Amino acid sequence: MIAALFWILMQLGKTYVYTFKVPVSYQNLPPEYYKGFLPNDTLSVKVKLSGFKILRYKISKPVLKIDVQKSGILSKHLWKTANHVSKIRALFDENTHLKSVLPETLSLQIKAVHKKRVPVFPDVQVSYKSGFKNKQKAVWQPDSLWLFGQPDVLDTIIQVQTKAYRFNKVDHDLDKILKVKNIKGVKFNTTQIRYRLPVSEIIEDTLSLPVTILDKPTRSKVLLFPEKIKLKFKVFKEDYKRIKPQDFQVAVTYHAKSKYWIPKLIKHPAGTFDFSFTPDKISYLIKQQ
Repeated sequence: MIAALFWILMQLGKTYVYTFKVPVSYQNLPPEYYKGFLPNDTLSVKVKLSGFKILRYKISKPVLKIDVQKSGILSKHLWKTANHVSKIRALFDENTHLKSVLPETLSLQIKAVHKKRVPVFPDVQVSYKSGFKNKQKAVWQPDSLWLFGQPDVLDTIIQVQTKAYRFNKVDHDLDKILKVKNIKGVKFNTTQIRYRLPVSEIIEDTLSLPVTILDKPTRSKVLLFPEKIKLKFKVFKEDYKRIKPQDFQVAVTYHAKSKYWIPKLIKHPAGTFDFSFTPDKISYLIKQQ
C-alpha cells in the first residue's frame, strides 16, 4: 500500500498535456433576452500542467464567464478566442502553459424574446384503493409559469399542461414532481411543478338520531313515525374520534298538507360526508289542541 501511494504521488508530480472541456456561461443578459435560449457552448482547452493540477481542476471545474454586454457579442455575434487568451488562461494556475483553444470562434445568435405568464394545469388521473379518498382538492406550486418566446407563438397560448400522469390504487398522500409538457419555440422559467394531494382512509358509521320539527304551530301536537332516524355517514379516519352524536341534527319542516315529511341534515361536524337516511321519509300524525 505504501509503495502504491508513492507511485501515485510520483505520477501526479509529472507534467502532462491535458484537454479540459470548459463550459461557457453567458452573463449579464439584457431584460429582453432569456437565458433559456442560450447555446450550451463548450471550449476544448489544451494545457500543459502537473498531474496534481489536473486532479485539482477536474474536482473544481473551470467555467468561462462572458459578459455579453461588455464583450459586444450581442451586436457582433462573434467572440474570438484568440482575442481573449488572457481571460482563458486566468481560469488556471499562472504557471499553466496554454497550448490551444477550440473552437476559435463562438457564435451567439439569439433574438430578443417576449414573456407571458399563464396558468399551468396538471394532467393527472387518480384512482383510489377501496376505502380511501382525497381529503381536499389537489394543490400545486407554482400554479402559473412564465413563458418566453416570439409574440406570434405566445399569443396562441392561454395555459400549459404537465405531461400525463396516472396514479392507481392510491392509499396515501401524493407528493409528486410533475414535468411540464414542452411547447415548440417556447421556454419556461421552470420545467416542473410540485403536485400534492392529501389522501386518507374512510370510515363509515351509523347513528340513531332524534328528529326535530321546524315551523311547528305552538298549539299543534305532532307524533312522528319513527321518532328517531338512522343516519349513515362517512368520515376520514383521523377525524373519527372527535365525532359525537350531539354534533348532528336532523329536522323535518312542518307541512300539514304533505303526505309525509322529508328529513334533512341541518347540522353536522366538519369532515363528515356522504349522508343517507333510513327511512328517507317520515310519517306524522297531527293532534289539534
